[in-house]
Amino acid sequence: MSVGSKQYRVVIADDVEEVRESLRAVLEPNGYDAFLAPNGDLALQISLKAKPDLIMLDITMPGMSGFEAARQLRQHTETAGIPLIFITGDADVQTLVEAFEVGAVDYITKPFTREEVLARANTHVELYRLRKELEEEIQRRQKAEARSESAEIALSIADQRLEAMNQEISGKWVKKGFIGHSSGLKKVIRDIEKIQLNDSISVIITGESGVGKELIARAIHQGSPRSDGPFVAINCASIPKDLAESLFFGHIKGSFSGAVKDQVGYFGMAEGGTLFLDELGELPLEMQSKLLRVLEEKQLRQVGSSRQIKTNVRILSATNRDLIGSMKDQTFREDLYYRLARFSIHMPPLRNRKEDVPALAMHFMDQFCKEIGRSAPRLSPGAITKLVAHDYPGNVRELKNIMERTVIECDSSRIQAHDVFITSSKPGSDAGSELNHLTKENARYALSEQEEAIARHVEEHKRITNSQCRSILGLSIHRANYLLNKLAQSGFLQKVGAKRNACYIPGSLLN
Repeated sequence: MSVGSKQYRVVIADDVEEVRESLRAVLEPNGYDAFLAPNGDLALQISLKAKPDLIMLDITMPGMSGFEAARQLRQHTETAGIPLIFITGDADVQTLVEAFEVGAVDYITKPFTREEVLARANTHVELYRLRKELEEEIQRRQKAEARSESAEIALSIADQRLEAMNQEISGKWVKKGFIGHSSGLKKVIRDIEKIQLNDSISVIITGESGVGKELIARAIHQGSPRSDGPFVAINCASIPKDLAESLFFGHIKGSFSGAVKDQVGYFGMAEGGTLFLDELGELPLEMQSKLLRVLEEKQLRQVGSSRQIKTNVRILSATNRDLIGSMKDQTFREDLYYRLARFSIHMPPLRNRKEDVPALAMHFMDQFCKEIGRSAPRLSPGAITKLVAHDYPGNVRELKNIMERTVIECDSSRIQAHDVFITSSKPGSDAGSELNHLTKENARYALSEQEEAIARHVEEHKRITNSQCRSILGLSIHRANYLLNKLAQSGFLQKVGAKRNACYIPGSLLN
């Protein structure tokens, strides 16, 4: 997309001015003309006149709701095919099901990130453009077929153009979003190209935290015949064990305490599309057997129902755990693994594809500068050398944070080596206590918000238990145990004791 040439139009409807303006601030510097509306009525009127390439609607607005606006937009020929993304602060299963039923192609949840907005907006407007071009080519072909036999040459040309466009649509989402030219990244792209059109084959994506596993999953989905269907991403580590079956398969009213209405599950939400299971290794063992049965039989039974429902969902999954080891200690089912891993893609860590670092660094710097409204500085050879020398324990996510911090700290139009916010090219080096302290700070770039909250608590109180973790963050026992063990394995915490008597004290990265 050409940033300077405002190629696409987007209608943004939300009753909160700050939300509208924040979306405008993300999209307008990246090739969009934004039309803002405070309610669904005005969004409908603007859309019918402006004929945008994308519509973004808040679900809950005064007057006409986002759902009602979507229904009316789908009834008008001028707007029926325009991709529609819902903005929601309540991403519960039933809300998302209704969103897809009224015609949404995607959704973003508040608070959203700049990268999430751009990735989803760019994906759907580009696919919309390609589909329009393909429809026009089909119409030209149909007209050619209606002509005399002398149109044979024209038909041959049309066939070639149709084939080229189909290849463009299937391949468009492979290279878009993957920045770099390392052999490791090129292999990932080749693997995605191999598997995109085989839309019944399940894929496991492996790699460390922060390498971009969900980006791979979305590329597979968007280049597949299922791209018109929903892409539903689920984090298995956050699923409460006692609600797992209901969340995956749905339930009927009255099937258990609190089931006040029928509700479809993740499979129902993803019907005809793709279900992405992130952190697959954290799926409860009991749920693994139930998932396997659904995948083998291609039908499911909602909780409380005796009726079997056919399902047509492609499963993509991701993990940063050693599932082979998990199978050996019987915490992950071998038969489920081989059902889900009919094809596997491994994204190498950033330290193993250092040649991608300069391009990624400049990309993140440019994007952040556009967001804050300043001209992007240039990277000196010394700055690039320093960036390439770092090992990135937090992978691409860490590099992004480093570049944002560097841009904030540096007022110059040229970033020198000393401006780059890395204190040591090798984490854990003997560069002195001050440098080691800052290196640990850099390592914390890779932590999620929940992990950072745990780290802060342990720094202040010198210990934490599973019970305290659940109380502080409002987590399930399964999720709390996962986060504490993850922080212990990475060196932020040290586990003391076992089972109910276990607690966690500061590890090497917090001492």
